[in-house]
Amino acid sequence: MTKLFSLCRPHVGVRWCGRMLAVLGIVFGLQPVLAQPSTDLCSKVDLQKTPVQPVTIRYGLTGGGEEPLALLWADKEKYPHQGKFYVLDHKLFAPNDRMTAVQAGQLDAGSISLTALITAVRVGIDVRAVAPVVETNATDNQGAFVVLKDSGLTDIKQLKGKRIGFYGPNTVSEYWIKSALRRAGLKPNDVSYVSMPPPAQEQALRNKQIDVAWLARQFLAKAGATGGVDVLMRPMQATAQAHPSTLAFFTQKFVKEQPQAYCAWRADYQRALANWAKEREASYPKLIAAGYLTPAAANAGADGGRAEGGKIALKDIDDTMEDMVEADFLPRGRNPKAVDMVLSGYALVR
Repeated sequence: MTKLFSLCRPHVGVRWCGRMLAVLGIVFGLQPVLAQPSTDLCSKVDLQKTPVQPVTIRYGLTGGGEEPLALLWADKEKYPHQGKFYVLDHKLFAPNDRMTAVQAGQLDAGSISLTALITAVRVGIDVRAVAPVVETNATDNQGAFVVLKDSGLTDIKQLKGKRIGFYGPNTVSEYWIKSALRRAGLKPNDVSYVSMPPPAQEQALRNKQIDVAWLARQFLAKAGATGGVDVLMRPMQATAQAHPSTLAFFTQKFVKEQPQAYCAWRADYQRALANWAKEREASYPKLIAAGYLTPAAANAGADGGRAEGGKIALKDIDDTMEDMVEADFLPRGRNPKAVDMVLSGYALVR
């Protein structure tokens, strides 16, 4: 395959190369890897001249980890592009419903897990990542896998034959546990997986219906206050590899048609990330008043990890997908490269 792609040299006809790569894509289910433009295309977009009417951006929320994004409507006066260049029409969607809404033309943008993004790009849905929302890294506090204090479980190597609670197939929580098992010398089928919604995990653990529960940040704080549980591992301990767990996506169609609205949104989002890093505690009341956070979630400690500069690390994604394959989470040989999953020329990358 590498030899075939190498045929596209300057001396070969561009049209012939394009046809050849298209045929390869159909036959092998592949997409050609496109290099990122060296110029940030937003730098060429005029954000001084406002349009007659702002463009509506229909954004699908997950409802978790999007605190900096939520500042755009919870603390509007700090983000002057909104209301001039764009209006953010944000709505909460279930994971599968977001991609269905995109395909139905009902969403222009939204938040998406890394695992769902890989699948969406692989099957040809018109979404590309533009910025990280939550990053699994050394400062991350998305949550943790926990066990009962009296369980005797202190190491991943002890999980053989145990029942593991997770959010469901193809979720990032499934990847985390499978990656940890691989590093401990265990196989994915050495444990049983029990899919259940977040609020049910703690009680299932205490009822001994499962041996390990995945508790997101607010549920982890609640369980810790009640007592009787220990943290077995956090996501970064599971994978030993930083990676975005949630990203912001836009459809390529929207950005092509409305680059000014997109670039204005991106500028505000970057400003919101910077403000969140400096003013997190002071921002909680505004997020609660706007209905994005509950007081319990605001009091659950530091939020999920945030990427340096609000940029996507392409190498981290590629390394993570390699680990996903080795952990039997992703199929071998049918996955896009990181560069295929970000919006060329418009995404914040590093």
